[in-house]
Amino acid sequence: MNRFRQAFTLILTATLLAGCVGVQFNAQERSLPSAVGDLRIQATFNARLIGESTTLFAKVDSTVTEGRMHVTGTVPTVEDRQKVTRIAWSIPSVTQVINDVEVTSSAGIVDEAKDRWITARLRSLLIADGSIRDSNYAIDTSNGTIYLNGIAQDEAERNRVLRHAGSIGEARKVVDHVIMKDDPRRQEGGSAAMARDGTAPGAGP
Repeated sequence: MNRFRQAFTLILTATLLAGCVGVQFNAQERSLPSAVGDLRIQATFNARLIGESTTLFAKVDSTVTEGRMHVTGTVPTVEDRQKVTRIAWSIPSVTQVINDVEVTSSAGIVDEAKDRWITARLRSLLIADGSIRDSNYAIDTSNGTIYLNGIAQDEAERNRVLRHAGSIGEARKVVDHVIMKDDPRRQEGGSAAMARDGTAPGAGP
């Protein structure tokens, strides 16, 4: 039920932010229109997941940064993982899909509680570090793996974030999808983007 409330909140927030300026967005490297667009993409993705399968929606999380969508979670079959990729690419504003969804049936309530704790712990470390613009980073923990997305000011800041993530002993591993502030993909709009696992828009997993 919490996931359904989350989806409704995303849709409502995207609608409201279209006409107002948020303090948090002003502190981010993303522009306000880009941040609102990302919220709309995420809301559309969640709505389409629900339309496909409420069970699938409950097992998948997403992060969107300037049109680049990262999906995580655990699903029982390869076919479910492929569905997630297809749904993500079905949204016109999406420029890249990174599919880190794992095919497993082992994740449970205890794992989800641990994942939430790891995410909260890392967020607190980033907030406490005055050399990091924490609002530029998205943290998603799935099945003990920390996934980092966002925009780093420079390599020094990125490395500090990675060190903080690596200091959390409860995490299995850290996967870094952070890009630099001057990354060409931010200017190109991802026109040549491909899914990390080799699929083009509308293609397989």
